[in-house]
Amino acid sequence: MEIMSAHSSRFYRLSLITCGIILATGPQLFAQQSQACSQNLARFNGGARIDNNLAQVALISDHSTVGYILPEGTSELVLSLSKIENFDVITFVNYDGVGTVSVSTSNSRLAAGSLRWHQVTRQNLTPNVTKVKVGPTEAKYVKFTFTMAKSGRIADLGVYSTAIPNLTVASTVVVGSPVDGKDFKDTKEAKEVAEGPPAEGPPPILPDTPSFVFVPLISP
Repeated sequence: MEIMSAHSSRFYRLSLITCGIILATGPQLFAQQSQACSQNLARFNGGARIDNNLAQVALISDHSTVGYILPEGTSELVLSLSKIENFDVITFVNYDGVGTVSVSTSNSRLAAGSLRWHQVTRQNLTPNVTKVKVGPTEAKYVKFTFTMAKSGRIADLGVYSTAIPNLTVASTVVVGSPVDGKDFKDTKEAKEVAEGPPAEGPPPILPDTPSFVFVPLISP
């Protein structure tokens, strides 16, 4: 009986330790999974690219207040992710634009006008933040076709796998040309996004260290 009691006591202590470890590490694992799920795949520093012009590159920079002008009529842009990704929701901030957006996908590089794009959804733009449910779907290239009845500006493009953060419209003025957004070409932000951080120069040239001469001290 004493042997069984000692065995039960050890089992009880091990169970308590195991439960303590789970309770201590569980919230951290959940936070890490949530952070991974909410990662924005449409970011220049994460390998995403938009090749058309620097004004469109503003959409995938970390400058959420720098916008891209959508004029009346039809505009297209193609987003290239760093690799084939699984994603579920696309978001962007919409300032005053009225119209529709169509989202098409492809795993291979295509011309914007190609008939091989697979259209996954089409919906109206909503004020402030537009959220587009596209998946879950898998693609490396995402084409956006905007048909605008009223021109507006969009910013802060996001492509997310599942969970997405709460998005709010920035209170600051969005930078952008009132006509076509090309003023962004000459801004510091555009050059930083397109070119990346500046390369380090050569180390400074220091003068040669003078030779050391030992002079013995002779006592009188």
